[in-house]
Amino acid sequence: MPLLSADQRKRTSSKKGIFPVFIILALILPLYCILSRRQPGVYLFTLNFSLVVIIAAAFEFGAARSYLISALVSVVTFVSMFSSRGFGLPHFASIIFLNLVPIIPSYINKKYTEYFSLKNSTLADSRRSYDEFTAELNVLKELNISLQNQVHDILDLYEVTKNMSASLEMGEMLRIFREAVNKISKSVITKVILIDESQDKPAAKVTYEIRNPSFGKPASSDIRSGPSGEFEQILAEAVFARKEMILLKSPIDKSHPFVPYLGDSGRSFIALPLLSEKIPIGILTIVGAEEEHTESFSILAEQLSLELKKISLYERIQELAITDGLTGLYVRRHFIERLNEELTRCKKHGLELSLLMIDLDHFKQCNDTHGHLVGDIALKEIAKIMREYVRQVDLVGRYGGEEFVIALPDTDKKSAMNVAERMRMSVEKHKFRAYDETIAMTISVGAANFPENGEDVVKLIDRADQALYKAKAEGRNRAVSSNG
Repeated sequence: MPLLSADQRKRTSSKKGIFPVFIILALILPLYCILSRRQPGVYLFTLNFSLVVIIAAAFEFGAARSYLISALVSVVTFVSMFSSRGFGLPHFASIIFLNLVPIIPSYINKKYTEYFSLKNSTLADSRRSYDEFTAELNVLKELNISLQNQVHDILDLYEVTKNMSASLEMGEMLRIFREAVNKISKSVITKVILIDESQDKPAAKVTYEIRNPSFGKPASSDIRSGPSGEFEQILAEAVFARKEMILLKSPIDKSHPFVPYLGDSGRSFIALPLLSEKIPIGILTIVGAEEEHTESFSILAEQLSLELKKISLYERIQELAITDGLTGLYVRRHFIERLNEELTRCKKHGLELSLLMIDLDHFKQCNDTHGHLVGDIALKEIAKIMREYVRQVDLVGRYGGEEFVIALPDTDKKSAMNVAERMRMSVEKHKFRAYDETIAMTISVGAANFPENGEDVVKLIDRADQALYKAKAEGRNRAVSSNG
């Protein structure tokens, strides 16, 4: 067996051809002694020389071959000594020692073999452990990248949904919701179906279709609402019977009962229940979502549920309120009730009535630049200015957001335009101060008259609104009257 490492064993194998040289070296002196009949003392010298050769052979070729050489040397030495009759105890002891020498390399070989075997095994285990560690590290790196992407997406989603919480108007909230949907995927079709909570079983009442923004169109055109149809009712019953999400992976099985309503595009379909305290208030549907986005849409659905409930409660409170909490003006519902009363009175007595629709110019930009608190102060001060230019019998209301409305009973269009112009100039000159901020604001005004422009509230408001739109189209900061 080779003595040391695998490389040494390979080297030993390659040198098998020189083994006879070692045999010759080990036997040359004993043979010389036989042939020359040297004295026994010379034999001891030859034994020592042979001993060196045997040890060298043991380290070079292994214990087995060194035994062969020592046996040959012993035989030759015995023959030489007996022939010279010089054999004694020291010579006999030397021959025995000569034959014991290969035991030492054999023992060393065994220990070295065990050592290198253990070392190689340890190295193999270490290499295997290192490879396993490297593989696990790569998996962890990929997982870390995936988690970072998810955290980034969730933070983006959080920023958008935080803005949803700031809105109490359905259209505005849904436009912000659309931004959140686009953060997840821009290729989906989304609908929000509202449920009539007053019914014993889920009944779909209104459906909002939310589209991606299209170039050149106002944001409001991207959200369409209308009465819910047959599919929405079927979906409402199916979702709330299961109390969990409905997920149809792409491609959808053509035998599924929803296919006639979804079409044959084969895109995935998700329906998520919108719950408030376990009570169904709506459904969020998504067509074309990737499976990896399901969890994000589920989170978004939970936030949407909260916002829908909040808006619902706010609208109920608004229905009960008469005046706007910020400006102190009539709220829209109460203003329209009073306008109907005044219009009936004017019809009865043959009087005119003029209506002014007023909108703050670039108010959204003011909010974005200076903050909502500054915007609120501007709304309050403009409401105060409007009161200065109306009579006690006139009606002033906050129509919604930054839009106001004024009803002027027993007032013709010319007089109404004079009021509008004085009011516009006063706002233009006024310096709005709030929290060390000084800003300038302007208003646009649209005017309509009864009976010239309409004989009912809806028609009158519509004509005043058209005039307001014209004022904005012509450059804002002006008053325009309806011509039709």
